[in-house]
Amino acid sequence: MKANIDVNPRRKPKHGRPYRLDRKAYKSMRSAVERFFSWITSFRRLSIRYERLASTFLGFIQIACIIILLRVFR
Repeated sequence: MKANIDVNPRRKPKHGRPYRLDRKAYKSMRSAVERFFSWITSFRRLSIRYERLASTFLGFIQIACIIILLRVFR
């Protein structure tokens, strides 16, 4: 079956930098990042930011990461 619609003459080829992305690496990194944020949101104190100082919040993030690593490698 052939389409009976003509090609749009105003359509131009895409210019610019070529799209270079390793899809396999992107998928593995994206799933790791999404999994990390889902684990972090399980900590109630981090999902609702109670701390006023960024340094305190970063400290709690680091503690949560240590706890997550201990759970994973146990």
